[in-house]
Amino acid sequence: METQSREHLHGAIVVWITRVSTALDSLTFLEPCLDLHDRERAARFRFPEDRARFVLGRGLLRKCLGGYLQQTPGMIELAYTDRGRPVFPQDETLQFSISHTHDLVAIALTAHARVGIDLEYVQPDLDPLELAARIFSEKDLRTFQALPRHETLAAFFRAWTRKEAYLKARGEGIAEGLQLVSVSFAPEETTSLTDAREESRAQAWRLHALPVPADYLGTVACDDSTKRLECNLVRLDKGEIIRDSWSGFS
Repeated sequence: METQSREHLHGAIVVWITRVSTALDSLTFLEPCLDLHDRERAARFRFPEDRARFVLGRGLLRKCLGGYLQQTPGMIELAYTDRGRPVFPQDETLQFSISHTHDLVAIALTAHARVGIDLEYVQPDLDPLELAARIFSEKDLRTFQALPRHETLAAFFRAWTRKEAYLKARGEGIAEGLQLVSVSFAPEETTSLTDAREESRAQAWRLHALPVPADYLGTVACDDSTKRLECNLVRLDKGEIIRDSWSGFS
């Protein structure tokens, strides 16, 4: 990956999205970039597809960080929270988030702001009405139940990604605030949210929709509403990141 300017991240949230199925040949080139913590965790996955998503996510993260830090990806020292989330302790102004689901992996990176990203594969056989009561507030649940039936599946996953991206950016688990956070169900490119725990501070957050294929939904959350979103579709060739064309992706 080419060297990038750290200053660029002051005004932008930069996202990289890639397909797992096109990167399988690059996994052996990415594995040496991982530290002992991530190599041990990768070895514990039971299913090859889960291991592939993990190695690709952590390897892509290190490649992206290396471009901005001008460091060799394998030499970047990361620390890990109690939840296993990687952080860069040498400079906590540099913030990033990882998400992967089904055939997609995405990285979000910015500076001087909190950021979270979430991707979800829209499972066509899922009953959203059954799950809605577990993650929506009473007010949001009434709004959701009033939607036309054909809109509920996409609306459910749209709300889920918005809530989870926000909670990830705050360093929280999904069990800690799903019913306290309210988001729009509409397919807006950018939207806001409310958080019953701190209503005034939540006004600073912005939720950005990601350009993903029709059977996926994705959101980036950031607590700096002035930052612009920049999305890059990439592929890997022997572990090297190459920008790809959006043509045919969606």
